[in-house]
Amino acid sequence: MLVNPEIQEKLWKFTIRTPYQSDYLLQPNERGKKIDLKNSFPKDTNRFVLELGSGWGEVAIELAKNDHQTGYLLMEKKVNRIIHTEKQRKTLGLENIRYMTVNFQWFFDELLEKEIFDTIIINFPDPWPKKKHWKNRLMQPYMLQQIYDLLKPGGELLFATDYGPYARRTISLFRKFPNFAWEGNEYEFERPGFPISFFEAEKRNEGKRIYYLKRTKKI
Repeated sequence: MLVNPEIQEKLWKFTIRTPYQSDYLLQPNERGKKIDLKNSFPKDTNRFVLELGSGWGEVAIELAKNDHQTGYLLMEKKVNRIIHTEKQRKTLGLENIRYMTVNFQWFFDELLEKEIFDTIIINFPDPWPKKKHWKNRLMQPYMLQQIYDLLKPGGELLFATDYGPYARRTISLFRKFPNFAWEGNEYEFERPGFPISFFEAEKRNEGKRIYYLKRTKKI
């Protein structure tokens, strides 16, 4: 995404520095070298889920409790949220959660292997409502391409937002990217059986309408 090599190098040095250390933190230390995800989780792990912007970890914790053979990689740049999630993971004794604190909008495609995730979750990314800030939104054509590359054939992308204009613009992006398919409606207002985060519960209590999008990588 960034074309200036000097800026890229500065961002990379920033990325590999973190005040938080843990055996469950996957930290890149060399540019161009992918994270060995399969050897970073227990040996009986047979599926992988990536959550981009995991917040306080409620969704991943709930999913991981009920599916011990799936490895959950949480990308969250705010370290205090990772620390909070780690306390919950440790209390529950979950071994199928790992973290990365990098900003995935900078080096997303450099760090992870192609076609390794069964599911990628994006819940309530910053909507950047002002038009002049739209360039900062996570959902961009290049990001859809990177998500597509990371998903296994038949893998799913789950997206949620409470901001209608962002939902509509994301739907428009999907229409222009034919390698993702969907069944039925292009969006739903409910997602039965899926964990609800604290943030989502707050939005619901405020009477906000939640837009849920689900797309599948074509085989």
